Amino acid sequence: MSERFRLKAREWLDVPERKRAYNERHFAEAAPRYDLATRTMSLGRDAAWKRALVRALPVLPAPVCVDLACGTGDVAFLLAGRYPGGVVTGMDLSAPMLAIARERNRFANVRFKQGDLCDLPFPDGSADVVTGSYALRNAPDLRKALAEVRRVLAPGGVAAFLDFSNPERPLLRHLQYRLLRSWCGLWGLLLHGTPEIHGYVAESLRLFPGRNRLREMFRENGFEVSTERRFFLGITGLVLLHPKRHFRCPDRIRTL
Repeated sequence: MSERFRLKAREWLDVPERKRAYNERHFAEAAPRYDLATRTMSLGRDAAWKRALVRALPVLPAPVCVDLACGTGDVAFLLAGRYPGGVVTGMDLSAPMLAIARERNRFANVRFKQGDLCDLPFPDGSADVVTGSYALRNAPDLRKALAEVRRVLAPGGVAAFLDFSNPERPLLRHLQYRLLRSWCGLWGLLLHGTPEIHGYVAESLRLFPGRNRLREMFRENGFEVSTERRFFLGITGLVLLHPKRHFRCPDRIRTL
């Protein structure tokens, strides 16, 4: 086991700066076997959910697309296939993840960039499509991340996110936590020698809002929820957002 993962995820996720540092280390450690882990933990359904995310997007001739927390590039490549006339930028905090994505890239209209969800390196109103698979849950500060997505999204644009979904009822939330902590932790142990690597999924959900509160946060940050779908008995979910008209974005807030 790597020395850097003797620390428990629970001890790192309550403060945005510490969560950002933990994410950078965590995904660097997870990168070499990340694709295998996501397939096994989802019982082979992860690729289908990502295809559903991209299929849900509107038909557009040549959009500017940004895929947040792009990992090894799955959704970025799907976007390139759906929008061959467009441009796709995959962004991730983890340099090892981006190295794998660049090696896998066979599309001329895809590029990758390192960056932070809470401080996106894109101009205001520059993206027609913003996507993220397992992105929002990993944001060091969810409110800042949503404000940044709203800032870079062009009028008439669309944002689509796939992520784990928190039930509203405390008992169901606790049962889901125990299930994910055990199942994902098992694959962390098998693939990396420590349950902390993928047991992180459950820990990251402790502070992630429930479904109703998440919808409120979308609205508070200038989005209208147009589509919602759930998969895997509701453990994961897909949401499509459109920017509200006549919504004034708050001043850009930069993170450290």
